[in-house]
Amino acid sequence: MSSLLWVLTISLTFFLTTQVEASQGPGHTKMNPKFGVLVDGPFDMTCSFLGRDKKVVLVFRRLSKEIWEPKQSCNDGAGSETSHHVAAGKDDPKLMITGWYNDGQGWKQCHLKGWRADPRGTSLSCQTPSGGAMTVTCTKGRCARP
Repeated sequence: MSSLLWVLTISLTFFLTTQVEASQGPGHTKMNPKFGVLVDGPFDMTCSFLGRDKKVVLVFRRLSKEIWEPKQSCNDGAGSETSHHVAAGKDDPKLMITGWYNDGQGWKQCHLKGWRADPRGTSLSCQTPSGGAMTVTCTKGRCARP
């Protein structure tokens, strides 16, 4: 039985490590909640990316009033447009949508602009200093605002 537990532990560690590396995101860079948008989960989102900078949208879940941890991501490495379902947290449905870009000098948080109507739902967007852009569209209705 212990060998089965050992295999399961190694498999989960590999899977979770692969997920974090695949995000191509800011790693341990501190997230500033002032640049993100607070929503309630669950929701479906489509991420769209334009430009050359590396870009990623990270959704954080709240662990406590001041502590957030990455929950899910979409990035331009997967193509110019990707779709995802984001589940609500078990104890707290509050989620923070954030945008990030790498300008060659490290990851920086992009200031997501207010909600706009989109033919596919409601969206948030931001533009990088080099002219790149990312848009997060909540495709089934709206991302619920808390």
